[in-house]
Formats: sequence, structure tokens, C-alpha cells
Amino acid sequence: MNYSHADAKYLTQLQKHLKPTIASEMLWDDTKIAAGVKWREEIKEALGRAKVAVLLISKDFLASDFIQKNELPPLLQAARASGLTILWVLLGHCMYSGTPIEEYQAAHDISRPLSSLRGNNRDKVWVGICNKIIAAVSDSSSRVPSK
Repeated sequence: MNYSHADAKYLTQLQKHLKPTIASEMLWDDTKIAAGVKWREEIKEALGRAKVAVLLISKDFLASDFIQKNELPPLLQAARASGLTILWVLLGHCMYSGTPIEEYQAAHDISRPLSSLRGNNRDKVWVGICNKIIAAVSDSSSRVPSK
């Protein structure tokens, strides 16, 4: 999962919703980087292994030079070259229009970003997003790698 640290509360919400259905070892985000590990290499390796990428899109995500230079390009390249599935979630109104992210179908109705929803309404949207993530992970696991 790819996100701005400014949006960590949304990552935590997504993790809680996914926990009952997807084994934690199937999900990766930078909170799993252990102390003492070369974190840039760990991120690069994780991006290279990904079959499904979940992007939590916000103004902070789009403004992050690190994400824009180091994380997003390999994901977009893998989507083009090897069929990585990109699922994106709009956290709040931002200028995603005109970015490469716009080319991919969002995982929910972006006319209602998650930050505009509260309580059970937000949880309902998270459940729908999680079902799409589960389906994408399942689909990527069943695909036969091309040679």
C-alpha cells in the first residue's frame, strides 16, 4: 500500500478492514520495515514484488517528491509491463486530474472522497474498497506468470 505519512490514519483504517480477510504477509507498506534495514532498498524490493498496488491519494500523496520520484514510477511501469493492478482511493479533494493515476479506475466513487464521509458511511465505502482489493489479490494469485 502506498500512501503519504500525513495520511497514516487512513492506512490504519484500511489495515483494520482488511485484517480479517487477507493474511498480513500478503500486504506490505512501509510500517513493516524493521529497524536497521536499508529502508530505500526494502521499499524498492517490495515495489518490485507487488502484484496489486493500493494508492491512497491525497494532496499530500501528490505533493510528496519521494513518492513521485521513487515509488509511483516503478508501479506505473509494472502496470504497463507486467500487469500490476493499480487500485486507488481518493482520500480528499486534490489535483489528481492530469496525473497518470487518473488513467486507472478508482476503487470507489470519487465524487465522495473518504474524508467527506463519517462513521458507518465511511466504513461502508471501506468495505467496498476492501472487496475490490481482495478480488484483485485473488485474481493476481491465480494468474499464470507469462514467460
